[in-house]
Amino acid sequence: MRTPVLDAYNEEPCGWKPLLTGVPQLIKQLRIRHFVLIEDLTLDLTSGLCLLTGETGAGKSLLIDAVIAALGGRVSLDVIQSGHNRAVIEMTLAREAFDPVVKSILDAEGIEVAMPGELTVSREIAARGTRCRIEGQQVTQATLRQVGRSLIDIATQNEHQSLMDSETHLALLDRFGNLSIQKEAVKTAYEQWRALTKEREQWQKEAQERLNQADFWRFQLDEISRANLVDADEIEHLQQERLKLSHAEKLAHVATGAYDALYAGETQPSLCDGLGRVIAALESQSGLDIHLGHLASKLREQQAQLRDIADDLRHYGEDVEGDPERLQVVQERLDTLRHLERKYGPGLDAVMAHARDLEHKLFTLDTSRARAQTLEPFIAAAMEALGAASAQLGEARGRAARALEAAIALQMQELELANGRFDVSLSRRDWHPDGVETCEFLVALNPGEAPKPLHKTASGGEMARLMLALKTVLAKLAQTPTLIFDEVDTGISGRAAQAVAEKIAQLAHQHQLICITHLPAVAAMADQHLHLSKSVVGDRTAVHLRSLDRDGRISELATLASGNTGTAALDYARDLLNRAESFKKGLAQASEVTI
Repeated sequence: MRTPVLDAYNEEPCGWKPLLTGVPQLIKQLRIRHFVLIEDLTLDLTSGLCLLTGETGAGKSLLIDAVIAALGGRVSLDVIQSGHNRAVIEMTLAREAFDPVVKSILDAEGIEVAMPGELTVSREIAARGTRCRIEGQQVTQATLRQVGRSLIDIATQNEHQSLMDSETHLALLDRFGNLSIQKEAVKTAYEQWRALTKEREQWQKEAQERLNQADFWRFQLDEISRANLVDADEIEHLQQERLKLSHAEKLAHVATGAYDALYAGETQPSLCDGLGRVIAALESQSGLDIHLGHLASKLREQQAQLRDIADDLRHYGEDVEGDPERLQVVQERLDTLRHLERKYGPGLDAVMAHARDLEHKLFTLDTSRARAQTLEPFIAAAMEALGAASAQLGEARGRAARALEAAIALQMQELELANGRFDVSLSRRDWHPDGVETCEFLVALNPGEAPKPLHKTASGGEMARLMLALKTVLAKLAQTPTLIFDEVDTGISGRAAQAVAEKIAQLAHQHQLICITHLPAVAAMADQHLHLSKSVVGDRTAVHLRSLDRDGRISELATLASGNTGTAALDYARDLLNRAESFKKGLAQASEVTI
């Protein structure tokens, strides 16, 4: 079946594809245990429109909360029913309703989806943690949430408030235009451009920081360079030289005395002379004992060494002398080195290492500038790519905006907002990973009014109908199998209520639709009508679910319409139900003709 809303945009060259008829039932069964007020509830769902009615506070929204939890939504431990240690929600889904996106998610988890058949997802909430499963296999909460987003679209009263927020409008427009590919291209181009500009900024920052320090670094390097450091042990060598120069006279006296004692004694025989006499005596008796000859030979070797040492002492005594000028030079050099050591040490090896570090910093100062400059052509190319991708996304958004305006205009006509006008306003912003456009939905609900932001214009009932219009358009494009509406018809009455009821019936002809409502006109369109009630048994509050037959539906419609089941109210309910059945029959016949 092709509904009128699609005629305005299903031929647009933007890749939009309307949902075909014959959408399979997705949720077959929902079982809830120990969830808030629900002890143990099993809900078998049919295709089409499943309506939930009941007194305020009866627990209707708990079913929606349970579905949200089962699909990986955030919940607190407060949802666990008092007296129990865990809450469990299970959903049985029809496998034939899965699209390729969901199948790819499950394939990544190693979960085989055989077609056709059923698939079970479950969520256990307990103090020790939450456990999510698909076909009994444990998965992450994020995986369960991914699957849920692809299969079920949930609209609550709070979503009316989000529609008031212009920050959500761009995402809705992109969703309508199916612009994920264009958006991903922009995001990729933006990230590449931003990465390059950040790298350039970093190099420029480092270059500037080094530039600010460069003069100080050059001063330090010049101070160290003037010292001409070569040997890390130079201070030790200079200290030894200074000691020698400072005590030259004493050292010369000691050396001369030692020489005289070894070799050239004037007042008494020297050690070498005495050793010579010993050698001669031993050699003279070596004929009697050869061993004395060997000893004499060893002493002669020692005598030669003593003569060498004596010569060295003589030369040392002759050479060592005080040199005040050299002593001053050594002291000044020591002062210079110790000054450098105090500033850049400890140790001359640390001073020399600091000099090498300064040379590296001054070198990288130039390379930082050069690196920043070499990035310029790459940044220019990335900017060109970002500009091209952003332009393509902007053009696609422009086409999508006009098509969305036309689609919503048709929906507004069918929802008793025919005099209204819906505009999609696009404005430009700086480079952004989501494109250079911002988006805001504007609406004028009365002739002669200029379109204004939704929060300045729409009442609660009007906002509900605008939300329904958006959901209708987006659901047809997204091909989401199941839609859930939680009292999104609040604030609507009269002819608008009937228009909303007919719109919901049209949606239910193409989607499995679960709806909580207080409107009798909407409730009359149900393919499956469930009534929830609440009672107190002992000290515990319990929620009860009852599937209504035709008579039960008539009674419930009468109660919704007038608060009683008097004759007039029942007659009105029967008429309302007959008219709803006639409308749905017309939808079915139109579908058969289209097929």
